[in-house]
Amino acid sequence: MRCTEAKPLFSLYLDRDLSGAEMHELSGHLNGCAECQQEYVLLENTHSLVSSLGRRQPPSDLSLKIRVAISSERSRSVQNLLRSYGMRLENTFDGFMFPATAGLLSAIIFFGVLIGLLVPAQVSANDDVPSTFYTPPRLQVSEYPENQLTLDAPVVIETYVDATGRVENYRIISGRDDDQVREQLNRALLFTIFAPAQSFGRPVPGKAIMSFSHINVKG
Repeated sequence: MRCTEAKPLFSLYLDRDLSGAEMHELSGHLNGCAECQQEYVLLENTHSLVSSLGRRQPPSDLSLKIRVAISSERSRSVQNLLRSYGMRLENTFDGFMFPATAGLLSAIIFFGVLIGLLVPAQVSANDDVPSTFYTPPRLQVSEYPENQLTLDAPVVIETYVDATGRVENYRIISGRDDDQVREQLNRALLFTIFAPAQSFGRPVPGKAIMSFSHINVKG
């Protein structure tokens, strides 16, 4: 067996994935070839080092980070789609009306549709009979122990709740905004469940305001 034939078989030989005849032939070559033997020893040491590292566990907030990333990407896609429709609508009116009139009218229609989609009607929780058929999300369960928060000042956030009552994304309205605060908020929101927003009796995505005000003073 030549070196060019032996080297491609080193990994299989290390994993004992060769036939008996091939194992015997390659073993004889290694015993007689110092260069191949040195290369095989380096491969064997690398394999042992990698095996000793073990399997790393994913971070506990990985699922929330993935959902936040997906939600952000969806938000950008919706904004791009609305912008594209707005440009098409403006180009359509430009073909029939004066440019100034077409630009003003298309802007009014576009922003009217955009506000209607993004701003839900406000419903008073004290009204026995709501004036509209929309109700915002309501906090249902928060199993995260508040004494585990180590915030040095209150933080108010706006959450984006999907139709199942889970938090898809959030933004900090007031308070400190850094990696340490967001790491604590990510963990807390993993254990938070909302009653989703209702539109005509069906669950829909919505927004809710949350305040985290626990302060842990360390001496």
